[in-house]
Amino acid sequence: MSNNEEKYISKLKQIVYDHISADIKEKTVDKIVKIDLVNSHIEDKASAGFQDYYFLILNNEKLYNYSTDFFRQFKKRYSLQGIDNNYLDKLERHKKGILQKIREDKLAQLYFDIFHKVVIKYGKGSREKDLGSFFAKLVHTFRPDEYCALDNPIKNYFGLKKESFFISFIIISAAYKQWAQDNKKLINIVREKFKQADKNGAIQHDRITDLKLLDLIFWSKANRQ
Repeated sequence: MSNNEEKYISKLKQIVYDHISADIKEKTVDKIVKIDLVNSHIEDKASAGFQDYYFLILNNEKLYNYSTDFFRQFKKRYSLQGIDNNYLDKLERHKKGILQKIREDKLAQLYFDIFHKVVIKYGKGSREKDLGSFFAKLVHTFRPDEYCALDNPIKNYFGLKKESFFISFIIISAAYKQWAQDNKKLINIVREKFKQADKNGAIQHDRITDLKLLDLIFWSKANRQ
């Protein structure tokens, strides 16, 4: 990577980092817990139901390997649109290699081989489509400490609308990680208050990574705009 490319990526990462810092402060924690976490992910029944599925598949290689319809269920539960069954069948056939590339951190290769410019049925014909959100959510499932489950509303919320999905995924994941490392006390306050507010134990709090917690917060903020 050239010096110019490094500066460009670093600048975008700093923009996202500063945005997180502007949103999450000690004085905003109570509001974040109430609105962006409890209201959006516990009291909202659809989101609460999805969290059960999320924890079922999280780092669950046995389910992934032995299920015959993992990707159909994944598409359905994540409400991923515009993906035909032929493509889902292709993912099932290549699932071992897909997971291997995720584990080996060969994400650029995986993205461009499997999720970039995918030919999808469209009406009586077909069209090319980039499946960045599908890719991000799958990677997050098996590397939840390293990568976020990015979708377009969050990408746009952080001002990266015109950037490629893959670059945005790398940048936001890195910014999340750096911010969480630099603000351990603050993120732990958010965690503890969220756990206390979850009276019925709807969330498996001990399995929520820093990136997942930030995803929950910014999914809510992005979709309430």
